[in-house]
Amino acid sequence: GELTVGRDRSFAVLIPTAQHDPGEAVELVDKLMIAGVEVYRATGDFEQDGKKYAAGTFVIPFNQVFARYAKDILERQTYPEVRRASNAPAEAPYDVSAWSLGMQFGVKTEFAKTALPADLAMEKVTSKPKFPLPAVNAGGAWRFPYDGALSALLVNRLLQGGAKVTMTKPDARGTPTIIVTAKPEVWTKATDGFDVRPGTPSADRAPALATTINKPRVGIYQAYDPSMDEGWTRFVLDDYGWDYTKLHNPDIKAGKLRQRFDAIILPDQRAASILNGQSSRSTVEEYRGGIGDEGWEALTQFVADGGTLIAMGEATGLLVDKLPLGVKDLKRTFNRDQHYAPGTIVNLQVDTAHPIGWGVAPETWGFYINSPFFQLTESFSSQKVSVVARYPNTGVNASGWLRGEDLMFGRAAVVSVEMNSGKVVLFGIRPQHRAQTHATLPMLFNALYWSAEGDLAR
Repeated sequence: GELTVGRDRSFAVLIPTAQHDPGEAVELVDKLMIAGVEVYRATGDFEQDGKKYAAGTFVIPFNQVFARYAKDILERQTYPEVRRASNAPAEAPYDVSAWSLGMQFGVKTEFAKTALPADLAMEKVTSKPKFPLPAVNAGGAWRFPYDGALSALLVNRLLQGGAKVTMTKPDARGTPTIIVTAKPEVWTKATDGFDVRPGTPSADRAPALATTINKPRVGIYQAYDPSMDEGWTRFVLDDYGWDYTKLHNPDIKAGKLRQRFDAIILPDQRAASILNGQSSRSTVEEYRGGIGDEGWEALTQFVADGGTLIAMGEATGLLVDKLPLGVKDLKRTFNRDQHYAPGTIVNLQVDTAHPIGWGVAPETWGFYINSPFFQLTESFSSQKVSVVARYPNTGVNASGWLRGEDLMFGRAAVVSVEMNSGKVVLFGIRPQHRAQTHATLPMLFNALYWSAEGDLAR
């Protein structure tokens, strides 16, 4: 059960019970088990490497066939500086350089550096555990903390069942509370797969202010010039119970979008591709071109009418260039020799007081792959520009390879702009990258909820 690399020795992976979102620990265990990894659960408290662990801690011992796989998929990826010559730049990995799954899920994992206790009592996990849900029923309403992507799944199920859902502002720990009034059968159906447990004090405390959460009307742009990110976005929306409408070029150009949608998502795609699409003669005529000037005017009118336009990755360039936003994309000012990231997990600092940051851990991990990063500039008094997530002032790289890390210090990763009267949300990170980045999924989901919050007249 011992794996050794140089002087580094490890005997197991431990997944503590104390997590920002305990449900994501279950998600992580489930994915490992699908891959053939054997996972156990401690039946009592124990001590490992001088640290105490509570009963229920997940344990992945390394005396199994897939030990090396588990270690590789969970550890931090670190790359040596490889140079063709002493004065040459470091060689970049050819593809995604980080896949630390615990980080992507927002789950803290720890490696046992000495052998596990001989008397450690464990039970093998043979099926996917239920998601823990601390909830209380008081005054005819259910209350539970909103602390991650699984909370959004539950909210969406409740909204689909016709429940009344409100969300309080975050408490001192940065966690909002969801308050639900629903028929018993709606609550039972929505919580399928969840282990409803006695709630935490924060979930039981009467809220001071609460905002109504409505079912947002979501559109997602699907270009005829294909975007892989668009497919992954739909995969995530499907998986977490969102309803949405696919929008093609004619749908955008038709205008009157605010009558149909609260939020429109532009997946990662270059601005030129969105505007101009494919022009090759080999392309069937009806699939040539992009949204063009007519479509762009329709999108700007959508925002002017109160809609929320959400752009991810390269699509943010379209909004930064063509809207009068107080935001500058710094990434485009550097060449590959100055800044490059083939796919890196980065450290993020999140403003949990902002509606898009609600329920997210204040310090978490995101996925970055040569996406924009932003600097705020002068803006109009009619706009409120907010940094929802930023890179720390030091130590941006959490796992993988990153050139020009210092250029990202303190820069914005996610920005919101409240305009007159709509909203714009710019995601420099990939919040839903390949459906793996569970830690940042709530920011995308929150942007959708934000588009339809309150008592809106549609």
